[in-house]
Parts: sequence; structure tokens; C-alpha cells
Amino acid sequence: MIHRVRKTRVTRNEIIADLIFFFVPALIALIALYVFDIHWNFYPGGSLFPPMKYIFTDPWIYVSGTLVGGFVGFFLIKLVVLGIHEEEAMQARKTKK
Repeated sequence: MIHRVRKTRVTRNEIIADLIFFFVPALIALIALYVFDIHWNFYPGGSLFPPMKYIFTDPWIYVSGTLVGGFVGFFLIKLVVLGIHEEEAMQARKTKK
């Protein structure tokens, strides 16, 4: 349950942190998609540079997969950060008593 509505301004550091929280998972998702796309080339007879076989024929999977991975990772990171803040607030309330 939300106890209060945030009335302070969003700082520049929060925006930068949110961008990092989005781009790091997006980059990881892009790398994972690429490795999955060329994984047939790891078998004997395949060439990695340049890859001989691709699974995905349409580059749209990279765009959509990167965006989905970025958003999912962003929300998971924000959920962990929220949990850490709530835990710290709970510990602070316990020490006040």
C-alpha cells in the first residue's frame, strides 16, 4: 500500500540511474540474442567470424528482444532497489523504538 505520494522533483541522478538500469539489461539481452542466433556456428565446421548460419532471418527480433529485455530488467532492478529501501526503512524504524 502506498502511504504517501511523492511530491519531490525527480533529480538528474535518478534519471541517469534509470537510464543505466534500462541500458545494462538491454545490452545483456542483445548479447544473449546474438549468441543464441549464432550458436550453430560453435559446432565443428562452423565459422564464428563471420558467422555462417543464423537462426533469425529478420533483424526485428533484435530490436524487440532488446527492448523487452531492457524493460524486464529495468523493472526487476527497480523492484530489488525498492526492497532494499524498504528493508533499510524498516531497520531505521526498529532502531528508533
